[in-house]
Amino acid sequence: MDRLPNFKKELARLRLRRTFKESIEPEEILLDATKAPELEEQKIEVPIKPRTFKTFLGLIIGALLILAGQAAYLQIVKGSQYQLLAERNRTRSWPIFASRGIIYDRYLTQLVYNAPSFDLVVTEQDLPRALADRQAAVTAVSKVLGMPLNDTWEQLEKLDFKNNPTATIASNLSHEKLLALESRLPELIGWRLEKNITRQYVDGSYFSHILGYLGKLDATDKEKNPDYFLTEKIGKQGLEMFYEKILRGQPGQHLIEVDALGKFKREATEEQPQDGQGLILGLDAGLQRRLYEGLEKTLRGMKLKRAAAVALDPQSGSVLAMVSWPSFDNNLFSQDLAIKDYEQLVNDPAQPLFNRVVSGQYAPGSTAKPLIASAALQEGVVTPTTKIFDSGELTLVNQYNPEIVYHFSDWKAHGVVDMYSAIAQSCDVYFYTIGGGYGKIEGLGIERLAKYFKLFGFSSSLGVDLPGENGGLVPSSDWKEKTKQEQWYTGDTYHLAIGQGDLLVTPLQLAAATAAVVNGGRLFSPHLVDKIIDSDKNVIKTLSPKILQQGFIDEKNLAVVKEGMRQAVTRGSARLLNNLPVAVGAKTGTAQVAGQANSNAWVTAFAPFDNPKIILAVLVENAGEGSVVAAPVANEALSWYFSNRSAK
Repeated sequence: MDRLPNFKKELARLRLRRTFKESIEPEEILLDATKAPELEEQKIEVPIKPRTFKTFLGLIIGALLILAGQAAYLQIVKGSQYQLLAERNRTRSWPIFASRGIIYDRYLTQLVYNAPSFDLVVTEQDLPRALADRQAAVTAVSKVLGMPLNDTWEQLEKLDFKNNPTATIASNLSHEKLLALESRLPELIGWRLEKNITRQYVDGSYFSHILGYLGKLDATDKEKNPDYFLTEKIGKQGLEMFYEKILRGQPGQHLIEVDALGKFKREATEEQPQDGQGLILGLDAGLQRRLYEGLEKTLRGMKLKRAAAVALDPQSGSVLAMVSWPSFDNNLFSQDLAIKDYEQLVNDPAQPLFNRVVSGQYAPGSTAKPLIASAALQEGVVTPTTKIFDSGELTLVNQYNPEIVYHFSDWKAHGVVDMYSAIAQSCDVYFYTIGGGYGKIEGLGIERLAKYFKLFGFSSSLGVDLPGENGGLVPSSDWKEKTKQEQWYTGDTYHLAIGQGDLLVTPLQLAAATAAVVNGGRLFSPHLVDKIIDSDKNVIKTLSPKILQQGFIDEKNLAVVKEGMRQAVTRGSARLLNNLPVAVGAKTGTAQVAGQANSNAWVTAFAPFDNPKIILAVLVENAGEGSVVAAPVANEALSWYFSNRSAK
């Protein structure tokens, strides 16, 4: 019994151990089972070369340097940019629009006023992200605006929030809607009211083509004016567009801080706006109204729709009046003009938005004869007393086939005429002869005709301070060959010599050219603005007249042409103007238009004869004789002008 414990101990000593305090590695087994020489031969380890450690260390250092450089770039180079982005995420810049400059006529009659208005504006990044909250806000806005909910959603979906994070939903809010929205604004996250400027134009239809109107920025506007606020208005036509930078002023900014949900926290800072500068025009508002009403009466009486008239100061080029008919009320654009109403204006076949004075291009007809007479005298083609017999037509035999005879008719047989009577009676045969040549008279020919037309300002813009000016067309032999693939004939020159054929001018060009005839040969660039003023009407800058051409016609030759235009009033085609209180010179015109039932009626007139103060050009489309239709309009306008402005 004593030996049993010893047996158990011995048995426990001989039992195999399944666990060890220290693990046995494979290398230890190999070392025990293999002799030392053999162990050396069977080693599988390869020593790591020092170059490997250096390469690995270089990679680590390089990676650390790249990370450090990127961190430095982001913090030092791009730090201000990212800081600005962070600031933008917590600050909002709301514009404070400047008071836009006022426009006056030459007698300081105010033509436009500024009226405050309020717009409902939405900022996409501040709108609630939760759909339910966003729907609730849109529903509330729809109720206040009186718009169907679907229409409000559609309007939001049309907004280009990617390029315009802030957009206007409703403009020029009524007082009732404004009060209703103000009470709801705290719960309408992302929506706000913005104070803007609305232009109110005096007698909008009378001055719309001159003043123009304001509109929302489009893609082109934003590209050209990156400093403009997205909800700002910009000049779209007329002086509002041409003098946009002067009239606009400098808007201020109202900076506020918002929280992560776009809610207002506190005001950050405020920068006050600077008022825009104003304009004093050379325009006479009274003459403008009279000319407008005269055209309106004539057109309605004849059931016509298109006309244009312009009056200039021949001593400076200042525009005294400018009417394009039909017109439009530019106050419509100060409201939230419906798309259908705008489309109706744009698609109107009478083109009420089109300024015919600066953009319309027409054959001048006989109103171009004073210019051709000036050129013929200057080139010595004829003298003032050169006599030409007018039998009622000029015949030209085809040089290649004598059996073909061309007939260039006159409106009547005038008999023997000289320069004075040719202008007064508007004798076509006389101008065929001095323009294209006939018999012993060489004529100017197409090259010299084109030269003088261009000297008088045809075929190029005159630089008037309005957008959309066209330059017209002075044809030539090269132009005809390139455009029509035809050679130039003598008959083409004959047509050009009476203001027909392919010759095209604007009413403004014709008025400026006529002014050059009567002012001693100075072609002025017509302009509407005479002075730029500050908000207190102090003159900042006076705009000097700009002479485009001068000295290309001798004054003695111009005096002959002026006398011919005077005789047109005393005993010629413009006798209707002979009852005015001052002496007047004039030239009527009846320009034929292909495909048009009646001719275009023209008249150009100047007064007083000895010291001209006004040039007037009137065009009535598809009206017939200039002496019958256009001359009465000029007569009424000039009668009013010299009855009301003679002492001013």
